[in-house]
Amino acid sequence: MRGAARSARLTAERARFWAWARRLDWALRRAGGRLELDAPHGARFHELPVIEIEPGGEGGLLALRLGRHVKLGRLLTLQVWAGQRTQVDLGDRSTFQTGCRLVLRGGRLRVGSDVFVRDLTQLKVTGGELTLGDHVQLGRDCNLDCARSIVLGARAGLAERASVVDSDHGHDGTDAFFMDQPLRSAPIAIGANTFVAANAVVLRGASVGPNAVVGAGAVVRAGELEGGWLHAGVPARPLRALGG
Repeated sequence: MRGAARSARLTAERARFWAWARRLDWALRRAGGRLELDAPHGARFHELPVIEIEPGGEGGLLALRLGRHVKLGRLLTLQVWAGQRTQVDLGDRSTFQTGCRLVLRGGRLRVGSDVFVRDLTQLKVTGGELTLGDHVQLGRDCNLDCARSIVLGARAGLAERASVVDSDHGHDGTDAFFMDQPLRSAPIAIGANTFVAANAVVLRGASVGPNAVVGAGAVVRAGELEGGWLHAGVPARPLRALGG
């Protein structure tokens, strides 16, 4: 009896997921895009994601691929620019907790297997490529904003409220509105098994090697920080080698 009940529950869950996917495709088509879905296993969910579609342009595409046992938490929001071409790959057993937000403005979001994204975290791609390697852990209320390239290696982690942003608007000190000034971007790379502690900020052009720690509240500017070291401060600088 238990097996039959579980099978019926999974069948109903899968039917709800496919009905949601049809609504997403319909909303995209109304706004100039369409959905290309590869999710033979559906998804596990407490609630189906909230859909926010931004219209504009024609020929947009959201290519959405879900691996096995993907878990979608409550109030997960997909904000999609319908006129852009965006690819989203969620690996096997990837998990999003409550209130997470995916802002998809073109480009690619690649989430590896066994990635865990905690409550209220935002992942934003605006024409760039954001990659989370296998077993990456993102703490509560993190912000990753990708206009060019952000890569977190396997088993890397961000603690609560950490931010990784690969672009910014310059400011020349005049009255010109800063948002109208040129956007500058440069790739960010955070090495495998590197931990970025709470409230740290990683800025465009930064590269942190593997097996490192970035201390709480640190600001990592453009340049390379060596793997296997503790880096802290504003701006972040090496303090000591780890494991010695």
